[in-house]
Formats: sequence, C-alpha cells, structure tokens
Amino acid sequence: MDAADVVDLFAATLQGPVGRRYAEQFASELHGFDLMCTCPLDMPCHADVLLRIANGPGFADEACTAFNLKGRNR
Repeated sequence: MDAADVVDLFAATLQGPVGRRYAEQFASELHGFDLMCTCPLDMPCHADVLLRIANGPGFADEACTAFNLKGRNR
C-alpha cells in the first residue's frame, strides 16, 4: 500500500455513513484555514482531502480521492 492508496482509503472512509458526519464537521471547522503536513509536496496527502472538504463545493457530490485531486498525480 502506498501513499495514494492510503489517501484514497481515507477519502472513501469520509464518504461512508459515519464518515460523512465527520466530513461535515471538518468542513465547517476547517473552512478558511491552511493545513500543513510533513508529507512530501509531490505525494498524495490526507491534508489534501481535508482541504478539499473544507474549501471545495459539494464534497458529498464528488469523489475526493488522490486520483482526482488537482495538482496531485498518482
């Protein structure tokens, strides 16, 4: 399992019935904040998922995986 797989799994977890509740909470609490992580900039990161949730429109309507995160390649 590599970083992209882990980020995909994290994103998928947040789209499940329990994860959606957390995603909604993350969206309201993290909106407008910058997030920082120790992951290399050229690697997928869970912070990318959280940023997309917090600042992107319609998280529930769009898959949020390492595959389709802008600026990240798998």
